[in-house]
Amino acid sequence: MGPTFRRRLLGAGLPALLIAFILGAMLWHQHRSLENVASRSREEQMRLVGSLLSSSFDQAAKFSLSLAEAFARNAEIREALAAEDRGRLQSLSEDAYQYLSRQANVQIFGYHGKDLRYLLRMHRPDQHGDDISAFRAMIVAANRLRRAQTGIEIGIAGIGIRGVALVQSGSEFFGTMEVGLDLRPLIELVKTATNSEIAVISAASLVGVALDPKLPSAGDLSIMASTDDQLFLSLLRARAAQPQRDVEFGRRQIGERGYTFMSQPLVDFSGKLVGTVLMLKEDAGSDWRRLSTELWVIALCGGILAFVGFLVLSRLRRLAS
Repeated sequence: MGPTFRRRLLGAGLPALLIAFILGAMLWHQHRSLENVASRSREEQMRLVGSLLSSSFDQAAKFSLSLAEAFARNAEIREALAAEDRGRLQSLSEDAYQYLSRQANVQIFGYHGKDLRYLLRMHRPDQHGDDISAFRAMIVAANRLRRAQTGIEIGIAGIGIRGVALVQSGSEFFGTMEVGLDLRPLIELVKTATNSEIAVISAASLVGVALDPKLPSAGDLSIMASTDDQLFLSLLRARAAQPQRDVEFGRRQIGERGYTFMSQPLVDFSGKLVGTVLMLKEDAGSDWRRLSTELWVIALCGGILAFVGFLVLSRLRRLAS
């Protein structure tokens, strides 16, 4: 390799290296900008999932209360509850409960006496007469405040969105009636609309009610309802998610798949924190990795073409001189 060729190589290599460096810097900046845009997009998508879920819960609460109010205003039901006639209440409610449980996902349907005892559970007719004042805060609030209540609450039948209506005639109070909807169909609908996995997690230490031992659990965390139990069990075992009042965003790796992650607090009718709603959406990582690779290949090819171009120009200049 002679001095002339080394000079030509150096003369072509330095400008080509500078061009490659400039291209690389520009593409690095573009890469960072695209990553920031993608991160904001992922966060906005998860916020949309959370908003849809909250809206579904709110609509379900209004629907459950409207059903409870309809039965509470029935004159025959008022008379049966005033007389604490369980048989009559069951006869009046049987057909409606069977229909609503099939068609409207009604999970809880029952009547409580003004002494805060559960007079009739249509969903568990053999279990009645128990004092619920110690763990059914929604019923206690409806009795003491003489006002209907709605929201999420956890009882022996599990977690549900409930509406509690007063059963009364004028100023005479007879008790309360409640209707509760199952969460599972609601989160399944949101999953279908957003292609996201959703779980409602309750910490046993926060509930104050004995949870069903058959519920999937990891440590003191129980999955009350989810679209994929095994997926969320893997998440909880890898990284505990204690209930908190802050909304959290992030990314999680579960097995070979990456997910965008969001958690938001789950509060009951009174605003008490009773758990967490976890949401996962699988990353569309392959498209992003392909784009990133293409950008860096463009920078490399640009540097090579610049080097060859300057090498050719240098030879042409030498020949011309």
